[in-house]
Amino acid sequence: MKLSTLTRTLAATTLGLTLSLGAAAAQEFPDDTIRLIVPYKPGGGSDSIGRAFAAALEKVSGQPVVVENIPGSAGINGMLALKKAVPDGYTLAINGTTDVTAPIAFRENPPYELSDFSCAGAVFNTPVWMLAHKDNAYSDLGDFLEAAKANPGTLTMGITGKISATDFVASTVRGVNEADFRIVSFGGGAPLKKAILANQVDAGVIISPVLLKEVEAGDLTVLAAVGDMQGITYPPARETPHIRNWGAEIDVALVRGILMPAGVPADVQAKLESLVTEALESDTFGDFAQTFGFAPYQESAEDFCGRMPQEVTDLKTVLSEYLER
Repeated sequence: MKLSTLTRTLAATTLGLTLSLGAAAAQEFPDDTIRLIVPYKPGGGSDSIGRAFAAALEKVSGQPVVVENIPGSAGINGMLALKKAVPDGYTLAINGTTDVTAPIAFRENPPYELSDFSCAGAVFNTPVWMLAHKDNAYSDLGDFLEAAKANPGTLTMGITGKISATDFVASTVRGVNEADFRIVSFGGGAPLKKAILANQVDAGVIISPVLLKEVEAGDLTVLAAVGDMQGITYPPARETPHIRNWGAEIDVALVRGILMPAGVPADVQAKLESLVTEALESDTFGDFAQTFGFAPYQESAEDFCGRMPQEVTDLKTVLSEYLER
């Protein structure tokens, strides 16, 4: 059936208006407060980065950015809150790829899937490191392992949370070295920091450069690194031995970035990715990075989201090889 001239005119006008409104919406975004979820308690590394990023994003976007801490279950509660958020670009979260993928790789019934989220780009890439209080007199991970073997079941290694990147590292080290030490979860980076500083654990596994100032002051010793330390601002830490020296053939670095719920319109996603890049390159975030101890790390939204499926596969593979022996 042929359309009448009037019908064709109305259809074209409606289509043009729809496209125009869509373009206008993208140009106007954001025009309201942005909510940034930090899936951990205040005081940890992700919280510090999140607040610095929020300050930078606020400047480049011209809109208030409110940080909301939603801790629990090693970051899962915050990610579930993001999953349920309205996909309009006004609710974001900052998290690391390993913390997002570990619950999928290590749980029989994952709380969420990667398809529940989209990305706006990466902002930091920092490896895990293992620390101990100076009073324990460990020079490296080998000293800790010797002490653990000499005192079975006595020594403790603190981690940020169960089914997390730090749990994976601690369990792998224990498995490949057949060392009998206890792994204690502290439910977040902030309480683990306090425990390491107070020497309430014999060693701790946390994301670098958390506690860098205490390392520089000589209060803490870096026992081993679980990734490339060349980006850290403290030169002596670049020489930290890798845990592969003690049989653990893994690299665990936390690539932190900005995530959104699935379904955010493509034009809004593009605008958000542009804003993330501007915030990352701003003096506000650059000054924070210098104090934090690692240079910012830029990665596109596509690459940031794209690395996670392979990470799930890698975690499952290594878990099978090392933790099921």
